[in-house]
Parts: sequence; structure tokens; C-alpha cells
Amino acid sequence: MGTLFLSAFLGGAGALALWIDARRPSLAPESLTQRVVAAACALLALQLIPVYHGSVLAVYATLFGLLLPVLVSSLLAAVWLLKAVGEARLR
Repeated sequence: MGTLFLSAFLGGAGALALWIDARRPSLAPESLTQRVVAAACALLALQLIPVYHGSVLAVYATLFGLLLPVLVSSLLAAVWLLKAVGEARLR
């Protein structure tokens, strides 16, 4: 049951990241350096998220209030990096 939730959670975060990139391409940083910095900051934020174990409400608040936005931003930064590599390869 936990594996199914984790897969759905990660898949949903990925879908949100792809949707944001498709809907607002102007949000992407212009240079490769800025994209790498955005990815590094997103990974740092992933490591700094506190996990609250107190109650079911605290766990859900951590998951959807803290982890989901940071995970979406991390995956969005990964999409931007992949696009930058693709654009550099075409040149």
C-alpha cells in the first residue's frame, strides 16, 4: 500500500512539474548556470525538509504542505536542465 502511494505521489509531482513547464515556459531560467543553481537550491531544499511524526494530520501536512512543492520544484529544475542539454546538443 505504501509503495502505491509513493509511486502515485511521485508521479503526480512529476506531472505537475511537466504541466508547469508546458504552461509557463517563461519561468525557466535563461542560462545554463542559472538552471544549475536552481537545481542545486531545489536539492538543498529537499534535504532540509523536516518530517513531523506526531499525528496523521502532521504527516499529511508535511507531505502536501512541504514535500510536494519542494519535490515539484526539484523535478521542474530537472526538466529545465534536460531541456538545456537538449538545446546545447542541437547547436
